[in-house]
Amino acid sequence: MKTMTTDIVVIGGGPGGTPLAMGAAKAGRQVVLVEAGAGLGGTCLFHGCIPSKIFRESAMLRYRLERARRFGIGGVGDRPTVDWATVERRKRTILSGRSDAALAKARTLPSLTVRFGSARFLDPHRIVIEGADGADELRFEKAVIATGSVSRKLNVPGSELPGILSSEELLSVERVPSSMVVIGGGPIGVEMAQIFSLLGTKVTILEALPSILGPVDRSLARRLGEILVRDGIPVHTGVKVERIEAAGDLRRVQYSSGGRTESLEAELVLAVVGRSPNVEGLGLEKTAVQFDAKGVKVDARLKTAEPHIWAAGDVVGQPMFAHWATAQAQALAAHLLDRPAVFPRAEHNSAVIFSHPELGMAGLTEEGARERGWDVEVAEYSYASDARAQIADEAEGLLRIVYRSDNATIVGVHALVEGAADLMGEAALAVATGAKLGDFARAIHPHPTLTESFGICASAALGGRK
Repeated sequence: MKTMTTDIVVIGGGPGGTPLAMGAAKAGRQVVLVEAGAGLGGTCLFHGCIPSKIFRESAMLRYRLERARRFGIGGVGDRPTVDWATVERRKRTILSGRSDAALAKARTLPSLTVRFGSARFLDPHRIVIEGADGADELRFEKAVIATGSVSRKLNVPGSELPGILSSEELLSVERVPSSMVVIGGGPIGVEMAQIFSLLGTKVTILEALPSILGPVDRSLARRLGEILVRDGIPVHTGVKVERIEAAGDLRRVQYSSGGRTESLEAELVLAVVGRSPNVEGLGLEKTAVQFDAKGVKVDARLKTAEPHIWAAGDVVGQPMFAHWATAQAQALAAHLLDRPAVFPRAEHNSAVIFSHPELGMAGLTEEGARERGWDVEVAEYSYASDARAQIADEAEGLLRIVYRSDNATIVGVHALVEGAADLMGEAALAVATGAKLGDFARAIHPHPTLTESFGICASAALGGRK
């Protein structure tokens, strides 16, 4: 076993670990980046954000082709077919291209070494890296754990049967299934349900909680639930999945609801019941690093109980988003380099659920703001009257701007509309900088665009005063 030394070791080459390692290496620190997978990018690139949106793009194009006659376009069949092999090939091309580009960029940095293999702590200052070429010992001054998260397993009888898939496994299916039961009505479950429904799959959602989408703005979650049902995706909430059985070539899901036992049969079952921090096999017990089911415990500067070990991204718990991991990594890189660092605050985070229509959120919900004891009001705007939404034939949905009653400071922006993803940049900036309703109202937004909704909504709330 060869022994090496480095200034900083970063364990995990996803959206947290990779930018952190590159940032430290650019400043001249000797850095070793260890990644257990086949390439740089993490779950987001290979098993989450990117492949699911590639599937969504194909699903949405099929959806638009079905509606082509509404735009005066003929010559398109009522049921466009899906060539899944082409969709898969396109996915692989994009993923490998992005991963290869990240690795090539990393290799331009002379003080950064990328090692593919698993890392395990031997003691607080040593890890062993086990890869295809054998095992090496690495001594380090500082370490950052950025190993991400993994899908939780569904713990009911029959959950080990073939055809019971995690979201990662669903993204590698060989064809579009004819039917699917989605267990879990969170963001991933809703996204996957709509994507495959638009591709032609008969989908049903089962959710244990009283409503789908958990901490999302309640008004928008309720409206999106109505859209799901309207578009042919039954949603059953407040249910308990009891067991799964084989039923010929199908899978039968038995669940209880309201004192009754029901069952559904489908070709595939998607189990999306949350994600857990990925700490298994890291050897953290050989260090003072503390962790539990919610993640590695860190302070406000992401330091663990071991004074020279930090952690960032999904492995430290909620919120679990690629862009949040990157924001933490960038701040931590500056901190490790003894530079001024502003660590991100959860109440400034933004996110998008790529449902149809998209659901974007930045900052706090109305409920979240009131839980903090703040006196807030909500300004609303219906996209039914929006010019851009009407032009795109996507004129449904709602904008909700949450602001403090005392000074009109914007603390949350939530939008349900196709195109909401591209609205969240301005929304996130407004929340992070403490913008006020008047700032939205005075800004000159281009016409006709969805961004006009911010100005119109704010102006109405101010009674026309800017």
